[in-house]
Amino acid sequence: MTIDESLRSTVSNVFSNQRIAVLGVSKNDDPYSCLVAFVVTDDLRYVIFATMRARKKYRYMQANPRVTLMIDDREHKPTDYTNTTSIAVVGTAQEVDGTKRSDYAQLLLNKHPTLTDFVESEDSAIMEVKIEDMYVVDNFESLRKISFDK
Repeated sequence: MTIDESLRSTVSNVFSNQRIAVLGVSKNDDPYSCLVAFVVTDDLRYVIFATMRARKKYRYMQANPRVTLMIDDREHKPTDYTNTTSIAVVGTAQEVDGTKRSDYAQLLLNKHPTLTDFVESEDSAIMEVKIEDMYVVDNFESLRKISFDK
């Protein structure tokens, strides 16, 4: 899909300036949310994050790889209601290995250098979320949807 340059700029700015996303997962109708340090690939197709395999979020993604992520640029000010841009990502998560794991780990560490021990741990999984849809909300009620081939 082709993304309007203004919208691409907005989305890229939010993704590059924010460090934490809220990950939503579910298993057997039991939803769960948590924070993850993330990075998005330059082509805006994949969200990358690391998690320990022993964590609840990992077990839930193994059972149901459909996930959501919420990323926003709020500043905790009264004007956030009208000035915040939020991006809801819908996609499918999977653990990566081999060269892709190495490449994604480096991409994560470029943005989050303090997470080296965590990302490089043998117990850590590098997760790739293939983005299917993005819902971009700004100016309080303006909603734009970006869909990619599934």
